[in-house]
Amino acid sequence: MKESRYVKLARTILCILKNARIPLFLHNKSNHIFTIWQHLVLLTIRQYEGKSYRMFTEWLVEAHYLRMFLKLSQIPHFTTLQKFTDRITGTILERIISSFILLTTVKQIFFAIDSSGFKLTHASQYYTERARLRKKWIKLSVGADVLKQIICTIKIRRAPHARHDNVDFQAIITRTSEIKPLSIVVADKGYDSEENHVLVREGLKAYSIIPTRYRYVPIWRTHGTYRKQMKRGYLKLLYNQRNKDETIMSVIKRLFSEHITSRLVRTQNRELSFRCIAYNTHRMINLFSLVMISEPSQPTLLKYYNFNNIFGASLDVKETHRDLREVLYSTNTPR
Repeated sequence: MKESRYVKLARTILCILKNARIPLFLHNKSNHIFTIWQHLVLLTIRQYEGKSYRMFTEWLVEAHYLRMFLKLSQIPHFTTLQKFTDRITGTILERIISSFILLTTVKQIFFAIDSSGFKLTHASQYYTERARLRKKWIKLSVGADVLKQIICTIKIRRAPHARHDNVDFQAIITRTSEIKPLSIVVADKGYDSEENHVLVREGLKAYSIIPTRYRYVPIWRTHGTYRKQMKRGYLKLLYNQRNKDETIMSVIKRLFSEHITSRLVRTQNRELSFRCIAYNTHRMINLFSLVMISEPSQPTLLKYYNFNNIFGASLDVKETHRDLREVLYSTNTPR
């Protein structure tokens, strides 16, 4: 019998929670009716469905196989999910997001960073300009591995008072390097800074590709040793892999919408974090499907998969253009 996609989502999330060592209960004296794992799975699938809390609990009535898999003794009230969203800490959610890349057993991360905005209102652009409403949005900065297109670290800020993208670069890349070592770091001109190059190359021992911001400024007027190297030229084949970070943002907005439905600042941040978890889960299921198609004779248990066989070893900067094309473009997977 074919397994439901929602059961696949739940199975993948439970494997990630086990790998991240998330406890079943936040406190020993809690009522123990629902576990943290059950709450996290339900809230992630809620983002996948794009429903409100009330409508999602109504949808659970029809989701028979999902309830059987999660062993739900009863359907939770919609306020139960709301209160858990407000109660869960951002540290736990960040640890869950970082655990996806650990499941792939990759040795080094091909890192790319980018940011995008999410709207806090469903008002149209015409109404916003006609009523002279203040534009509000949330800026999400994402650090991801571009070869597998899996999010490693996130940073959420409020806009229009959000600061420049360059402010979050060091924090995101440092947290990502604590997960696994980096091989190559690519970013757009918004992150152009000599300090970022020094951090990546001398501090993290990786190779950075960040184009300079001002194109027509001559080399002799450009400050910084590494920024002058970027002026002289860089490998476009490696830098173009940054486009996959744009793909991640596009998939999140197409699958889960670019509008944030929560009203409180805390729950808005949690909702955006759950969307990143839902995206990583969606991506991991696609990777598992690729393994099952390419290796049908292998066991279907999650722990037996070795994604190094798919994506290959980490990239070496000294490889030739021909070898890089074989390594990079042989990793195309369905999105």
